[in-house]
Amino acid sequence: MKANYSEGRIARFPLMRSLFVLTAISISWYFCNHTTTEVTRLPPTHSIREAPSAPPPSPANLLSSYTVRSGDTFASALTKLGLSNAEAIEYYAPLESAGLTAIHPGDSIVLSTAADSTFMSLSYYYGMKCRYVLQRNHEGLRAEKWALSRSIHRAVVKGSLESSLSEDLHCYGVSDALVGKIAMILAWDINFFIDPRKGDQFGIIFEKEYVQGRFDQYGDVLAVKYVNDGRTHWAIGLADKEGRLDYYNLEGRSVQKQFLKAPLRFSRISSGYTHRRRHPILGIVRPHLGIDYAAPRGTPVYAAADGKITFVGTRGGYGKHIRIAHGDAFETYYGHLHGIARGISRDTQVRQGELIGTVGATGLATGPHLDYRMRRHGRFVNPLAVRLPSKEAVPPEAMDQFNAHKNACQYLLESRFIEDGQYTIDITNPLINGPTKVVTVARAENTNDKRVNSRDDS
Repeated sequence: MKANYSEGRIARFPLMRSLFVLTAISISWYFCNHTTTEVTRLPPTHSIREAPSAPPPSPANLLSSYTVRSGDTFASALTKLGLSNAEAIEYYAPLESAGLTAIHPGDSIVLSTAADSTFMSLSYYYGMKCRYVLQRNHEGLRAEKWALSRSIHRAVVKGSLESSLSEDLHCYGVSDALVGKIAMILAWDINFFIDPRKGDQFGIIFEKEYVQGRFDQYGDVLAVKYVNDGRTHWAIGLADKEGRLDYYNLEGRSVQKQFLKAPLRFSRISSGYTHRRRHPILGIVRPHLGIDYAAPRGTPVYAAADGKITFVGTRGGYGKHIRIAHGDAFETYYGHLHGIARGISRDTQVRQGELIGTVGATGLATGPHLDYRMRRHGRFVNPLAVRLPSKEAVPPEAMDQFNAHKNACQYLLESRFIEDGQYTIDITNPLINGPTKVVTVARAENTNDKRVNSRDDS
């Protein structure tokens, strides 16, 4: 039975294969007879034109730059850009005539050359101050000095003291450089090392200078309002005939007293003014007619006011000290000094804030501090309690200008800007119409100029 089944399947297989072949042929015949073919004719070859080849683009100038480092000379800097020492000497002559007499670390040099290395131009960026451009023309080498585009932003910053003026201003994007300016302006009324209290209010109108769109430095402080422990201090800036700012309170009296509130930056008062104090070394009770300011050894000590030095030397338990006479009424003493500043000697005239020495522990002292004393009409007085005279008031002819500026500052700090933060008031952009100096040199006269190899490492 198995044999019959196999024989039947083998017999039927050729028939099935024939049917499949016939079906495939029929389908192919159908599509071949029902498909139309479109032929796209190309235009004659004579109608095709080639676009004229464009001239090769002129090679662009190649730029290379270098940042001056400490120890560089003009020649060595240009050597880094692939120029020879002879070329550096040639290029230096017109640049020097235009005002480039020294180079400094951080300055930038940009060299422009053609594709065949032909010199095109050289730009020297002198810090954030100006730019020198050197080019070759039919007359020779032409050097120009250009002022960099500078803008001045007038700004306001307001806030409440949480930790310190430095840290709080930093939160508003203002650096310590401005804090130092504020401390100097209010130095006659506030010592920012010990006087500030949490919750003090401050408002400052100041300038920020930008060069080529980049922040460069802080400009003038135009006005300050500081509320310290409930007492309000104002300082309104008014330019004098030379353009320098003097600062006045709202009544037009100078905030600059004849004496600094403290002649140094100190951490604490270790001993006050008293007629009965037990001496820490001698163990006896006697007057201490001065203020002891504790500070690290070497802390700078400044003259409290303009005056003439009457004594420099060492005497008894007061150690190494200085005395300064301020006219006929006042005299100040600076005791236990570690060192005396260069140029300080008897009969020397000093200005307020001028460095006169450093904190020490000479004489009878348990640690480094400054013993600061003041005499008025021959009698010792408490420097922290005496009422000190102010300097000059606003000149009568400038009072109208001062009042207008004062009112504008009060409006900005008390009405226009209410919320704490930093705000921009306005921006001024001085126009640059052309180079400030132009020099043309036909050729370098001295090929062994040693000045080109001088350097400034400052």
